[in-house]
Amino acid sequence: MASRRVAVLLYDDPQNKYSINALVAALQRHGYRGNLHLAATGSGLLDAAARLREKYDVLVIGMSMMTTQLPSRLGLIEELRKAKAVNTLLVLGGPHASGDPAGTILSLGFDVAFLGEAEETLPRLVEALEDGDDLSSVRGIVYQCGDRLVFTGKDRPVDLDRYPPFPYWERRFGPIEITRGCPWGCRYCQVPYMHGALLRHRSVEAVAEVAEAFYRAGMRDLRFISPDSFAYGGDGRRLNFDALAELVETLNRLAQKYGGRLFFGTFPSEVRPEFVTDDTMRLIKGRVANTSIIFGAQSGSERMLKLLGRGHGVEAVLEAVETAKRHGFRSDVDFIFGLPGETREDIEASLALAEKLVAMGARIHAHTFLPLPGSPLADAPPGKIPGWAKKRLYRLIGLGGLYGQWEQQEKLAQTIAELRGKGIILGRRGWRLIRAGC
Repeated sequence: MASRRVAVLLYDDPQNKYSINALVAALQRHGYRGNLHLAATGSGLLDAAARLREKYDVLVIGMSMMTTQLPSRLGLIEELRKAKAVNTLLVLGGPHASGDPAGTILSLGFDVAFLGEAEETLPRLVEALEDGDDLSSVRGIVYQCGDRLVFTGKDRPVDLDRYPPFPYWERRFGPIEITRGCPWGCRYCQVPYMHGALLRHRSVEAVAEVAEAFYRAGMRDLRFISPDSFAYGGDGRRLNFDALAELVETLNRLAQKYGGRLFFGTFPSEVRPEFVTDDTMRLIKGRVANTSIIFGAQSGSERMLKLLGRGHGVEAVLEAVETAKRHGFRSDVDFIFGLPGETREDIEASLALAEKLVAMGARIHAHTFLPLPGSPLADAPPGKIPGWAKKRLYRLIGLGGLYGQWEQQEKLAQTIAELRGKGIILGRRGWRLIRAGC
C-alpha cells in the first residue's frame, strides 16, 4: 500500500510557545519538515487548514492547551469543528487534554487527546496515518473507536536528551527545560499527574549544547523550566548538590564566554523552600543575573499544607526567605487563596504569614485556587476569597508587597466550574467512560 501524504498544522499561539517549540523540535528530529506547518492566529489556522487539506491525503491539526485557556479557545474550537473535512484529524495535547481526555473528545470535538508527553507520540501518530495503521498502535492517546473511548496505554517516559527544548536551528528560542516530573503530588497541581512522580533531568552536556547554541545565536538572557530548579540531578526530595553545582558552573562559564546572562531559580521556574540553603544560595550568587528567587508557600496554615501534600511546613518558608535575604536575594513567594476546605482560621494564618514575609522584604505572588482537571481537587468548588481577606491583600499591594492575577483567577475559577457544570469539562465522570481497548 502506498504511503499517504500527511501534513501537520500546529496552532502556534504565543501562550503555548514552549510546548510548540518542543513539538517542532521533536517532529523535525523525526524527519518531518516540509509537511510541518505553523499558524500563529486563529484566522491563520483556519485559512491554512482549508489550503492544506486540499493538498494532502490527511491533515493533522494540533493544539496544546491549558485549562485556563479553554474559555478563550471555545470559539476557535467550534470553528474548527464546523470546517472539519473527512481527511482532517483534530488533536489536542497539554495539561487540559491530559486532565480531561473524555471531555476533549466528547464535548470539545477533538479526535485524539494526548495524555502526557508528545515528543514521541505525535511523530508515531503521523507515521501510523502515513502507513494507514489503526490508531490503536499509537500509545499514549485516547480516541473514539465506534461508540467507545479507548486509551491505548501509557507511553514510555521521554528521554529529554533525545529532544532539544526548542528548534534552535530554526532560530526559535525559549527557556531550556532541565527537569520534568514532580514527586510531591500537591493536590491542586496537574504537573505530577501529567508527567509522573519520577524526576527526569536533561544531562549537563545536553543543556550546555543548547545553551551554547542560544548564546551563539546572539540571544542574551537564558532561562529554564523546572518544577524545582534546585532539585536538578536528584529525586526531588533530597538535594544533589554536586549535580546542581556542575550544571550552574557549566552554564556560568558559557554565559561569560558569550557575554550572556543566566537566570536560575526564577521565572518561568521556581524552587522549593527547603532547598533554599546556604550552600545553594552561595552557589548561584555571582553566577546568575537574577536578584530574586521564586518558591511556593501556598498556605500559612500547617493544617492546609498537610492536606495539600506540600511536604514542608511554615518554618521552612520563613527559613528560606531569611536564608535568601542573607545572601542578597529577595524572595517571591507563591500563595494560593480560596483553597477548598479552608476555614477562617486557615485564611488568617496565610494572611499573617504573608504579612510577616513582606515585612522581611519578600513579595507575595498571589493566586486564587483553580479546580484543574487531572488534579485531585479537580471537582472542588472554585476558589473564592472573602471580602475581609481581600482588604488585607489590597493593603499588601499598597505596600508594594503583593502582585499577581488572583482577581482574574477568581473569575476564571468560576468559569471553569461553570464549564464543568455544563459538561464541557467532564473530569472524573469522563474517566469512567474510557476503556483499555477497542
